[in-house]
Amino acid sequence: MKAAILGYGKSGKAAETLLKLEGYSDITVYDDGDNAFKNISEFTDTYDIVAVSPGVNLRKYPNAPKSFTSEIELAQKRKPAGARVVGITGTNGKSTVTAITAQVLTKAGIKSEACGNIGLTYGECVLGEPQDCYVVELSSFQTGMLHEFQADCAIVTNLAEDHMDRYRDMDDYADDKMNLVKYIKEGGRLIIEDEAYLVKKTSFYKGETVKIDPALKSFPVLDGTKLDFGRFYADISKFPLSGGHNIMNLSYALLAADALCKFNGDVSYLVADLKGLAHRCEYVDTINGVDWINDSKGTNLHSTLTALKGFEKGVNVILGGKDKNGDFSVLVDVLNEKASLVVAYGKAGEKIENTLKDAVKVPVIRVKDMVEAVDVCFKHAKAGEKVVLSPACASFDLYRGFEHRGEHFCELVKALKKG
Repeated sequence: MKAAILGYGKSGKAAETLLKLEGYSDITVYDDGDNAFKNISEFTDTYDIVAVSPGVNLRKYPNAPKSFTSEIELAQKRKPAGARVVGITGTNGKSTVTAITAQVLTKAGIKSEACGNIGLTYGECVLGEPQDCYVVELSSFQTGMLHEFQADCAIVTNLAEDHMDRYRDMDDYADDKMNLVKYIKEGGRLIIEDEAYLVKKTSFYKGETVKIDPALKSFPVLDGTKLDFGRFYADISKFPLSGGHNIMNLSYALLAADALCKFNGDVSYLVADLKGLAHRCEYVDTINGVDWINDSKGTNLHSTLTALKGFEKGVNVILGGKDKNGDFSVLVDVLNEKASLVVAYGKAGEKIENTLKDAVKVPVIRVKDMVEAVDVCFKHAKAGEKVVLSPACASFDLYRGFEHRGEHFCELVKALKKG
């Protein structure tokens, strides 16, 4: 049997392993290099199966058959019998929600691993040590390719403008995200933010839907350090992740675990010692009374907006990278409220400067790269303030990914510390 793989990154390599296990011995890989694919419509006649990586934009190929598969679908077939699945998507927060959901489930007695668009691919995970539950993060590129995926619980954290370089408009992007909801098992649970657009987009789902109030006033209710879900509650005084958005993330995780465990009473033991992820509002160091924060995962405007809202006034913010065709004016109000300096770098630097320089009340300085951005912030920031890298852009103009960008930022901060 003949197979093809479109895109040979981490997902493509996992797909190759899975295809070999399915008995495909003749596998051709098409990547962005010498083997670049040109006419995708020819694949239906040449190959028995075609696995498409999320980095491949099939929207450029209108004749691509919808029957093309993906590493996620191949992995689903290899999942241990009886193992459950939590599928997580959304514009922001999904990686953190995925990580802490797996931790909460494991603490609750359901051995779980986070995978998908985070760390291990789903394929790598199902071929490893068997789990009771697989907590799978899914990007819009992955949800759009689902055909046979089955989730016991699905989470859509939020919907905000993102990847507009790939989608026609917001509805087009949201529709790919909503494809996950179609694959919730009968009797499963959907968990969403109680936001009008998201509620409307998920209204077709007739199963159990749990809506989280982002203000944490109606459901769940945050009363001091008590996070109350009615049937169960948790004291979050020992929850190690800061910011209201992380209490939202915790709420998603607890409700997903409840879908599988059915909690009653006090579940505070599930909350302490949970670990967040690198590059998400990550404290790096303090130099001369200034805290340096790495939020390199802030790759879109909504993520940066949410992060900045969580800080007190006195933020020296670094924006920039590869623009996703976003409107940076949405940051004006929060920058006027929180910022003491805006530094714009990289490919999007000029656009950011032109959009913000006359709209915000603080200096907007454009620089070439991260080295210059860190240097400007070091000279400008005063004791008691923060320097926050939250770029609101992709990283691919200067870096391999947001991790590489965040690591470089941390290295520069450590170099400053050493003098």
